[in-house]
Amino acid sequence: MAHRWTRAALNPIARASAFGWLLCACGTPPALDPAPPRPRPKTGMVVCESPLASGVGAKILRDGGNAADAAVAAALALAVVLPQAGNLGGGGFALFVPHEGEPTALDFRERAPLLADPARFLDAAGAPRAELSLESAWSAAVPGTVAGLQSLLEKHGSGKFSFGKLCAPAIELARSGFLVDGALERDLGDEELRRRLEQSPGARALFYPEGKQLLKGQRLVQPELARTLERLADEGPESFYSGELARALVAELSSQADVNGAPGGDAVAGRGLITEQDLAQYRPVWRKPLRGWFRGMELITMPPPSSGGVAILETLTVLDGFPIETERRAARAAQAGTPRDPSSAAGGDSPLGAAPPSEGEPLPERAVHWWIEALRCAFAERAAHLGDPDFTPVPLEWLLSPEWVARARVAIGESAAPGRPALTPAREQGETTHLSVLDPQGNAVSLTTSLNASFGSGILVRGGGFLLNNHMDDFALFPGVPNQFGLVGGSANALAPGKRPLSSMAPTVLRRGGGSVALVIGSPGGPRIITSVVAVIVRTLVFEESLGAAVAAPRFHQQWAPPATVFESGWPAELLEALRRRGHWIDAPGTSPADAPRRFGRVQAIRVGSDGEVEGVSDWRGTGAAVAAKR
Repeated sequence: MAHRWTRAALNPIARASAFGWLLCACGTPPALDPAPPRPRPKTGMVVCESPLASGVGAKILRDGGNAADAAVAAALALAVVLPQAGNLGGGGFALFVPHEGEPTALDFRERAPLLADPARFLDAAGAPRAELSLESAWSAAVPGTVAGLQSLLEKHGSGKFSFGKLCAPAIELARSGFLVDGALERDLGDEELRRRLEQSPGARALFYPEGKQLLKGQRLVQPELARTLERLADEGPESFYSGELARALVAELSSQADVNGAPGGDAVAGRGLITEQDLAQYRPVWRKPLRGWFRGMELITMPPPSSGGVAILETLTVLDGFPIETERRAARAAQAGTPRDPSSAAGGDSPLGAAPPSEGEPLPERAVHWWIEALRCAFAERAAHLGDPDFTPVPLEWLLSPEWVARARVAIGESAAPGRPALTPAREQGETTHLSVLDPQGNAVSLTTSLNASFGSGILVRGGGFLLNNHMDDFALFPGVPNQFGLVGGSANALAPGKRPLSSMAPTVLRRGGGSVALVIGSPGGPRIITSVVAVIVRTLVFEESLGAAVAAPRFHQQWAPPATVFESGWPAELLEALRRRGHWIDAPGTSPADAPRRFGRVQAIRVGSDGEVEGVSDWRGTGAAVAAKR
């Protein structure tokens, strides 16, 4: 809780006089000076991975809606225009941080079906079958997005918009269609993604009509999805979890179980795991957000089953005790008058366009070393302790305690600590999407949803028009066996019926000491969500970069296992070599034009200045947009 200080408290003589008066007085003490009013932003802002969806949310703000109203409308629009990740058949997390009052955290993560059993994901010899948790009828967990958006609107909406009215823009986008962009064309042309999507009759007919892939500039019309959204608008979001839509979802998974190689067995032979009972019993959960401090800012983020919030708090709190500014001054002095040779940077540009030039200076090598090791500590704890708090005790008090921070900080020496042998990570996919919203009243929503892999399981529900997630792969199905992102989990994240899998999603909001919102941020990218969000926070608060420069700057990723730190293109070769000398295992692209470019995350962020000026940035690594909304 923020302290409110009187003027007397700032003056030692006045403080002593006031204390003496309090000892002697019999009357009522004078009231504390009222806290100064919190500055409100000069405009609202919506930032997400689609200009169309950003525009939908911004219009809601202009029409008098608040941040929750706009977030729901934009999320529904994303379910239409971003089929790779926007979703009705997935789940996610949301933070609502009001201009006045306490923040809240909404968990609408998917749940494991009641028939879930780790043994079902083994072959006859007892070996794990990864494809069953990624693209089979058993890969989908019970979706939570629709119930989550309804809950967000009911608790925090302005009351000016019904759920049905917020569905209207998405219905129109689905019914009339939208033009396929370069990113969707590229993803549909990916050989592995096409193979997965073509296993689903509904997805094959939608994305590859008459066997031909949709191309940039063609119109994608989704009549079944339009009808589903119309049903949600007319009958309420509850209709997703019962009746015709629920039966269509269960029937689709049963039909897919006959063709995707899932072995038969007892109650689930020839069918998916999700039942109508699973859908009817789904409920989102309101949780208490995690709160901490970094560089004088209050940091508000998601609690478990999100691992992202814990890892971000741990990383930043450990870094807060290192003399990064001292290293920065030393690096400035050493580099004074020495122009940087552009040819020393490793890697090339993104196929979606070159990154804007960074306004910041090269980062000090020792500070980067501390940063990498702080992330390594946080991800090690993630693997050991984090899971669904409704099923397993999560030692949050210990993980965020001064004692843990002190031990982690002291354990970071001058050399790297790679730890265990390397495991092979899978490539990052566009499975998740984030939107950040700020309304003119100063309320903020940070919301992340996910299908897991790009296009999720690839299974499109015929009669519903939406894709299903493959979040069963987010459980630690077997000890020591990494998931598609190379993440290893323990018993805290073991699969159990009704349990929510651990996630890296990390919707986050920073507030000034006075309480006003300073930064609304989040990203997709699997475990790289965590490192992407940390990177922007560190660059803006420690290295004083503008939000645009911080988002554009090259990133690195460290997740404990595998032990190597992976770098995007654009890092100076001399810095990478210095890190190698410290014992870091470096995975960086070479300088050949043939090297595939790397993109870590797609940050969607809003920054509010102390004067109320608002800046929105949609990551250049994606195709999104920031749209302002002045009344």
